[in-house]
Parts: sequence; C-alpha cells; structure tokens
Amino acid sequence: MDLASEQRCLDACRAGEATAYRPLVDAYYPRTVRLAHALVGNAEDARDLAQEAFVAAYRALPQHLAGRPFYPWLRGILVNRVKTFVRSRNRARARREAAAERPGHWAAPRATAPDSGVRDLVQRALAELREDERSLLVLKHVEGYTYDELAAVLAIPRGTVMSRLYRARKRMRDALHNLDPGLIEERRGNSEEEE
Repeated sequence: MDLASEQRCLDACRAGEATAYRPLVDAYYPRTVRLAHALVGNAEDARDLAQEAFVAAYRALPQHLAGRPFYPWLRGILVNRVKTFVRSRNRARARREAAAERPGHWAAPRATAPDSGVRDLVQRALAELREDERSLLVLKHVEGYTYDELAAVLAIPRGTVMSRLYRARKRMRDALHNLDPGLIEERRGNSEEEE
C-alpha cells in the first residue's frame, strides 16, 4: 500500500469511518504475523499478538502523527505487545519449574517439537536468547533494519547497536551449535565451497 492510500484510510478512520481500517489490516496483517512469529516462535500466539496490535493501533489512532507511515508505528506497538507476552510467558515457565522442583508437586512436561530442519533449529535457538537479543536479531535480519534505523528506534548509539548485534549473533551461533553441533561447521563448509 502506498503512503497516499494509507493516509486516506487513516484520515477516514480518524473521521469515524471504521470500515476504512480494513485495507490497512489487509495490507499489513501477513507481515505483522511473520514478525510476531519470528519473535515468539509460535504461529497461534503470533496471530493473536498481531490481532491485538491492530486493535491497539486502531484505538490509538489519535496519537498517530498524520503523514507518517503506518507500518513502522504498528510494528512498535506489536514489539511492545510481544515484550509483555514474552515476560508473562517466562514468569509462567519459571513458576512451573519452581513448582516441579518441590516434592509432591506436579508440572506438565514441556512439549518438545519434532526436529523439522534448520527452521526449527533457528526458532529453538532464538527462544534461548534473551528478549532484547532476539528482538535485535529479528529487527535486523527479518525486518531489514539498518544500523542507523536500529540506533534511532532503540535510542542508542550506532556503535552500541553494532556491539549488541555482535554479541547476539555469537549467542545465536552458540545456541545453534548446542542444538546441532554439525550445523555451523556444515554451513561454513558450504559457504567456503561457494566462494
């Protein structure tokens, strides 16, 4: 959707025409779900979070600056929703694990998804990272943010973005290596053959 069409829809929504929001949802829902899925690693949760982000964005339209692109603003709302969701999920997991350690308590075993290739390994490795590392990697490598854009969004210097990305990539490599020690060596070998 081009910026002019987007602004017409937003102006109509602000004027009370709720049906004008539908083209924005149609245009950005798949992209929003992909981003949420990359951040949380679960398709159902990703769809729920995307829907929540669209509802929150609609309710907050008066705060959206006219003339500004809609998707970056929506993406910010989504990332904040994801952070809240992940914190809540981590607290619940910690409570389950603490309960399981106490004698006489029962906790449901963690479901382990069957290994379905590299994509599954990447999702599992991402899940092992801290929330800020996962978000940084997804924004850089899935959403395609530049270092300067990341610095602006995160309100930190460009050099700090680069060093945090370096550490996040290293932790990602380590997590992948722990899941499948042959994967990193195999990938390196393939890239060396291509050169």
